[in-house]
Amino acid sequence: MSEPILKTERHGAIEHLILNRPDSLNSLNQPMADALYAYFRAKQRDADTRVILISGAGRGFCSGADLKGWRDQTPDRLRDGPEGDWLLRDMLKAMRACPQPIVALVHGAAAGGGLVIALAADIIVVGKSAAFHSAFIKIGLSGTELGAGWRLQRMIGVSRAREMLLTGRPMNAEDAVRTGLASAQVPDEELIAYGRALAEDMLKAAPDALRITKRSLDATLEIASYDTAMELEERGQIQMVRAAPTKR
Repeated sequence: MSEPILKTERHGAIEHLILNRPDSLNSLNQPMADALYAYFRAKQRDADTRVILISGAGRGFCSGADLKGWRDQTPDRLRDGPEGDWLLRDMLKAMRACPQPIVALVHGAAAGGGLVIALAADIIVVGKSAAFHSAFIKIGLSGTELGAGWRLQRMIGVSRAREMLLTGRPMNAEDAVRTGLASAQVPDEELIAYGRALAEDMLKAAPDALRITKRSLDATLEIASYDTAMELEERGQIQMVRAAPTKR
C-alpha cells in the first residue's frame, strides 16, 4: 500500500502533521493541497487537539508547487490559474482559522508554497539546514503571492522582507532567527523533540487560554489603535476570569 500524503502522530493533546511526499521534497500537488484544506477545516472544531506541529518528511519541509507535475501534465498536478490559487488561498485561510497554536518545524527547503505554509504558522522553529525561498519572482511571478508580503513585512520588517521578495534570495536558518522569522534554531535531529517540548509548555495553560490568546494576537495585528487593542484583550481576559472557577 502507498504511504498517505499526510501523516499524523498523536501525543496526548498534541497532533503532529507531517507532509509526506519526500521523493519530491514534499511539493504541493492537488491531492496534498486538498488534504491540507480538509485537515485544517476539521481542526477548527476539534476540541481534543490543543497544539499542532507541522513538519516535512525526508530532506526538507516543502519545496512549493509540484512544477514537475505541472510540466508533465500529470493528473495530480496542482492546477495553475485561478482554480489552483483559490484552493491554496482557502487552505491557508483554514490554517489561520484553526484555534490551536500551530508550530512549523522547518528543516531543508521551505520554498514558494512551502514558505507561505510556514508563514501561516504561529511559531516557526528551524533546523540548521533550513532555507526559506520566496521563489515566486525567480519563475516570472509576483513575489507577493499567497499573503507572503503581508506576513513577512510584519515578521521581519519592511526593508528585509522587500529585499527577500524582490530578489528571491534565500534566507538561511541563522538569519531567520536573527530577523525574527523563526524563534529558535536547533540541530535538525533535535527539531521534533524541541517542538514537542514547546507544545508541552503550551499545554500547561488552560485550553481556553490558548485559544483566546491566539485569537487576540491575530486580532491585534489588524488593529491600528492601542486603546482598541487593550479593550479587545481585556474582553478576552474577562472571559478567562469568569471561567476560572471551572478550570476550563
